[in-house]
Amino acid sequence: MTEEESRKALFALHYEYMQHKPEERLKMYNDYIAKRNKIKEELAKTIIPNKSDNN
Repeated sequence: MTEEESRKALFALHYEYMQHKPEERLKMYNDYIAKRNKIKEELAKTIIPNKSDNN
């Protein structure tokens, strides 16, 4: 996953999550956080090598 794809996936996940009512979001929270953390790990993998190349 590229940096741009990761950022779009995070936005889409958050947008979809926020479309639900607060009661539904509470039920979905653990799954949402798990998916979010997985995408953030992928994003970090793309950003960290790029930062080390600049030094």
